[in-house]
Amino acid sequence: MTIDPVHHKARLEPGLTWGEVAKKLQPFGLALTAGDVASVGVGGLLLGGGIGWMVRAYGLTIDRLQAVELVTADGQLLRASADEHPELFWGLRGGGGNFGIATAFEVNLHPGGTVLGGAVFYEATEAERILREYTCLAAAAPDELSTEVLFMLAPPAPFIPPDKQGTPVVGIMVCYIGDISEGERVVAPLRQLATPIADLIAPMPYL
Repeated sequence: MTIDPVHHKARLEPGLTWGEVAKKLQPFGLALTAGDVASVGVGGLLLGGGIGWMVRAYGLTIDRLQAVELVTADGQLLRASADEHPELFWGLRGGGGNFGIATAFEVNLHPGGTVLGGAVFYEATEAERILREYTCLAAAAPDELSTEVLFMLAPPAPFIPPDKQGTPVVGIMVCYIGDISEGERVVAPLRQLATPIADLIAPMPYL
């Protein structure tokens, strides 16, 4: 992986994970909207579309893709971009690994650094009301805020009270990019939809 922090560009090899990419970009205050978890691979997400935690502000991961180096089925080593083999590049952006073996990706980066992220968990008995209010809040949210709702059994984790572990819960995951104090204001209603079982939302590096 090579990084050009001046021009906000990077060259990624397909064996990387997004956690590795984010960690290397963090010192430069840069990021690339990527997979929801650090273990997601670069190659599959970049060729498949890429919905990540910064999608509302910066689009899909493929929107940042500038070029792909690949080996085609007949053994040619090509570089596909908007100017070189543009039809192949069009197919690669969302077409997965159907056109060859990708060996490198060139991407444009965007600001990263610290985000307001994490999750708040509520008892599932409140789900109907929570989802109704969540839908209204999410529809009115600024592009800097991406959210996700999970229905799950509360894990046996230290942040979950022992009597709630293993019970059905609603989890609202958030990622706000931008001014943290403004993020606290925007996210506050999502943290007050009911009495939380656990609230893990806090400033954190985008990793």
